[in-house]
Amino acid sequence: MIYLSCADTAKLIRTALKESFPGVKFAVRSSVYAGGASIDVAYTNGPTYDQVKTVTSMFVGAYFDSSTDYRGSVYNSLDGEEVRFAANYVFISRKFSKIVLEILVDASCKYYGYATPAIVDSGFGAQISDQVDYETNRRMMDSVGKASACETHYSPTLARVAFLGDDGYGQGCVGRLAA
Repeated sequence: MIYLSCADTAKLIRTALKESFPGVKFAVRSSVYAGGASIDVAYTNGPTYDQVKTVTSMFVGAYFDSSTDYRGSVYNSLDGEEVRFAANYVFISRKFSKIVLEILVDASCKYYGYATPAIVDSGFGAQISDQVDYETNRRMMDSVGKASACETHYSPTLARVAFLGDDGYGQGCVGRLAA
């Protein structure tokens, strides 16, 4: 079995994202800490959260079952050989530029019949002004979050990875599949 460090796993994720979404800049950072490791992926505009999660989920080395407070193992293969990815989790953060958020919110407001709110540019990306009630903000951000500026391309790096199963202990787990 091959053991890939969190940093090596982050390199594979970076390459797979670059291949899957050409032209989109991703910040991929690995963190190792007592009891585990994780990778943070951040980007602006571009693909949806779900599109990015489809790519990154293949490189996760663990899962968490909150109903039993259990962290279990995920098994994968890389180039046909069993591998353990050191990153227990991959966290994804999508931000929007002010101009893109203005266009998307305006379209959402027209659809729902809302007045278009002001968009403010904070140090953490563009955001809808605080003058919008929670439900309106939720509806707008839900439709904005589904907007994608790109399609997913074939990734040779992602094609090298296969899911073999998990340890089978958590709720909804599939158990380790025979190789």
